[in-house]
Order: sequence, then C-alpha cells, then structure tokens
Amino acid sequence: MTSRKQYTPSSYAATKNEVGVFTTPGYSENIKPLWKFKNAEEARKSAEAIWKCFEGYRDRNDFVGMDVCRKFIQMGRTRSLRYALRPGGKKYDPATGKEQKRTGKVYDQGKLDGANIYENYLDECWSDKVYKKAWDDWKEGKETEYVKVPGVDEVIGNRERSVDMDDGRPADRQPRKEGGETEGEAKIRRTRY
Repeated sequence: MTSRKQYTPSSYAATKNEVGVFTTPGYSENIKPLWKFKNAEEARKSAEAIWKCFEGYRDRNDFVGMDVCRKFIQMGRTRSLRYALRPGGKKYDPATGKEQKRTGKVYDQGKLDGANIYENYLDECWSDKVYKKAWDDWKEGKETEYVKVPGVDEVIGNRERSVDMDDGRPADRQPRKEGGETEGEAKIRRTRY
C-alpha cells in the first residue's frame, strides 16, 4: 500500500511549471507509467488516462493529485514539442552545449499532433472550476477540503510526521524493546566500535 504524505501549502509547491512532477510520493509513481508521448495515438491514450486520474482526484477532493496530473499533462505537451520542433529532440547542441533555437521546422509531425492533444487536456485542467478554485485557495494558503488527505498523516505544528497505517502510531515512535531502546537505537549501539 502506498501511503501519501499530507501535503500543505508550505510543503507542496503548486507551481505553473512541472516542478515536482516525478518527486511527489504517493502520486508520481502512480501516474508516471501512464505518461507517454511516442506518437499522437500514444499521446491520446496517455492524456485520456491521466485525465481520468485527474477526475478521480477531483472527486476525492485531492488538490495535490489533481495538480500532479496537470503537471504530467503539461509535461507531455512540452516534451512532445521538444521532439517535434528540434532535430532528435535535443534541446542543447551537443557540440556547443547551447540551447538550440526552434526554427519553426517540424521534424516529427506525430509528436506535434501529440503535443496538440496534450494541450487540449491542459486547457481542460485550467478551465476546470473545482481545480481552479482549489489552486487559488492553495496559493493563498487557505485550509480547504482540497488540502486534506484524511487518515493518512497528521501535521503537528510545522513538523510533519507520517502515521503508521496499521496501529495509528507515528512512524517515528517505534515501540521500545527490553532495556528501553528502540530497534534503531539498538542497531546504532551494535555498530559502534
């Protein structure tokens, strides 16, 4: 079971770019296998699957899930464009290391079509009223129903602690063994010279 950390406006960066798309535990690893942009048909299947995830997170009032889906859709568009408008999809010239300018020439029509498919879904994300309201609330730091993922974690002050799903104890509160030490403390003691 994948447990999700409870994100707060101070712990999750809701940005208009793609920051955190691969590094948001509980979300990235579920959405990444759906993300493809090989050609227009793959892009269509991928965008539809990610959009269904977006709708599922929206139905569960999960802003972070919606936002990670939006970032994958946005990244599908940008990566497809990179491969469509640059030879070999290389953003930087291998000889000089400088960014290659787009010339307007299309090197891969299938990827350009895929970028357009992703762009349509990206527009859907930004025009979704629930997502837009949750985005605005998140950016303002408001506590709303979209900020919470109930029963997974607890936030204590500004410090977050993951809650063990089996017994409800915070993961950093291990049971003490005989002698009054936790398993982690015992391991440290055993490895000292």
